[in-house]
Amino acid sequence: MTSSSTDTKEKLHSFLSGLPEFASTPRIQSLYSDLGRQKLSNPSGYTANLGWWRSVLQELVSRRMQSNNANALVLHVNQELSDALRWDKVGRPAGLSTVVDDMTRDGDLHPLGLFLLSSVSIYESGSVVGRVADILIKRSFWWAMEHLNLVNPDGSESAAAKWKRVCGDYVVISVVKTLADSIIAAQDEKSSLTISETIYSLDSFKKYAESCSPTHSIRLSDLDVKILLRYLSRDRHVLVVQGEVIKFAEDPALRRITSIDQGVFELKSTIERVEQQIEHIETSIKSRTNQIKAALLASRKEIAKLQLSSRKALEALLNQRVQTLTTLTAALSSIDQAHSDAAILKAYETSSKVLKEILSKPELQKERVDEVMDKLREGMEGAEEIRIAVEEGGWEVVEAAGAGVDEDELQKELEVIIQQEKQQEAAIK
Repeated sequence: MTSSSTDTKEKLHSFLSGLPEFASTPRIQSLYSDLGRQKLSNPSGYTANLGWWRSVLQELVSRRMQSNNANALVLHVNQELSDALRWDKVGRPAGLSTVVDDMTRDGDLHPLGLFLLSSVSIYESGSVVGRVADILIKRSFWWAMEHLNLVNPDGSESAAAKWKRVCGDYVVISVVKTLADSIIAAQDEKSSLTISETIYSLDSFKKYAESCSPTHSIRLSDLDVKILLRYLSRDRHVLVVQGEVIKFAEDPALRRITSIDQGVFELKSTIERVEQQIEHIETSIKSRTNQIKAALLASRKEIAKLQLSSRKALEALLNQRVQTLTTLTAALSSIDQAHSDAAILKAYETSSKVLKEILSKPELQKERVDEVMDKLREGMEGAEEIRIAVEEGGWEVVEAAGAGVDEDELQKELEVIIQQEKQQEAAIK
């Protein structure tokens, strides 16, 4: 057993031992029992156990805890997996084949070969309501038949035969979806007017996808990249792949590789190669510097002189490559600017057409506008006349209401009130 596989096994053991279920022997015995039989005798318990195993297997893949952890999106169902999950006092999980079988039926796992070859989206299988109803009807019917011992689909297949049937490689959809969601979110934050940020090579896409991982610690294999590209293009419809060119485009009209896309791809690829050359040259210069120091310490001046000459040649080459990179980067920036200007100009053109169409409507013609404004003005003048008439009438009513009041009587009543107030104040003091 290699050091890497030992570390992986210890990591898995540590993960499992940290789960609350492993603190209870009866619970572990239930989880590691033959779930095929439990499915018939205790459906609710089976559902709970299946949910637990689904979560554990997904975590096992996402955390790279398989013995062969080369892939980050694939579950390898084999004897090594069964052995890795072995636990003291309960042994290997007897229901692992049933778990894999049901997760495949539910769409949580997809056989690797079928996933890569199929042209039909994993989400295209009828309406949600129809699928749910179909699943509920079928499961309820078959569970009732099995519970009454009238039929037993699993009974005709031995445990060994079932294990042999489910062994293989599976794409874990939840893990793929989580990473895809992060990539789409990161891409949405970029400007759609910058064409260079929508074009990737296989290598640059791999680095980009790894950087988008929620944990930023994922390392994707070539197979993982192939799975991710298949999912994003076929199932999420956010990119198109043609040869080595990868292009993000959610608009169906843009979901094709044009000559402009190809040109941007070649320019970006050249920039990447020049950057790699610069990195290699800088490493070589550092190496020559160390060799010069070592030669001088050994009093080997001729060797030091040769290494110095080599370093000068590398420095000259480095200057050339840096200038080349500057020129290429400026060219790419100019392409992005031109693409952005073209998109903005197209938006202007569309806006002008829409505005012209709106202004051409009969209700916006000058004669019609003048007519409407005249009527509005007349209406406002009429409203003002009514307001003035109402206000004047109100004052007349007020004056009429107060005409029959005797001023002397009001004065006497007011003096009485004042006198009463003074008496109350005196009583309080």
